[in-house]
Amino acid sequence: MNVTRNVKPRDLADWPACRYLALFFWSWATLITFGPTLLMAVLSVAWMQPLTSVVPSAKVTVIQVGITSAVLTPLYFAPGINRLARSARFALLGPLAVTVILVVLLCLGPHVGATSLLP
Repeated sequence: MNVTRNVKPRDLADWPACRYLALFFWSWATLITFGPTLLMAVLSVAWMQPLTSVVPSAKVTVIQVGITSAVLTPLYFAPGINRLARSARFALLGPLAVTVILVVLLCLGPHVGATSLLP
């Protein structure tokens, strides 16, 4: 008796390590993106200063989110990456997100007027 089974092979990219790697990289990306803006806002409120110093950091944050989503959305739906498990996709795209966010912060931050990380 020959029975044909429609069983998917085990997806090796859906290991638990992929989830932890994705969480690690995307938490760093979130911290780098929203950290300076939130820190400036908290310090401005704590020292009772106007929030005008937060506006340049907020502009850089909006640009970071826009450029990162513009770069990563086509890659997320690319055929080669789309075949992977969801956690593997996020683990693969996490370092790229951190790289894009850091490049935008370091290149655009001083020009917009936000606090620069460089001396």
